[in-house]
Amino acid sequence: MPVDVHVTVTVDQGGWLAVPDPDPIPRWWQQIRWGYNAALAALSLSLAGPWGALLATVRDEESLAGAWVMALIPLIVLAFLDNARRAEAAGAHPDLWAPKWRAAWVRLLLWAAVLGAVLTLPLTTLVYALTGVKPA
Repeated sequence: MPVDVHVTVTVDQGGWLAVPDPDPIPRWWQQIRWGYNAALAALSLSLAGPWGALLATVRDEESLAGAWVMALIPLIVLAFLDNARRAEAAGAHPDLWAPKWRAAWVRLLLWAAVLGAVLTLPLTTLVYALTGVKPA
């Protein structure tokens, strides 16, 4: 007599052997430390003033393009250093303060370079582009 065997398999995805979902990582805008960056930006204004004055001197005596190049090269270098120091501080032992201080110092310099360039060059560039006349 032939035997007829029927097998029913039920796969439960939420059993005790299932791997739990990992915690979602916060989005990039949720990781920004607003108070830290605002404090560094405020502190950097003492350095941004002389940097902006130097850029204004180059802009007035040499050329606007030269001032932009002079502003962008330090920005690129400082942005790279800021990224490297942030990674170093994130990977360092929590009790070590030196990586955190180095990262904060580079971020301060980056804010000074950004604010000095932003407060000096864009308005003049807009005037040059719209009117074609160099302001006196």
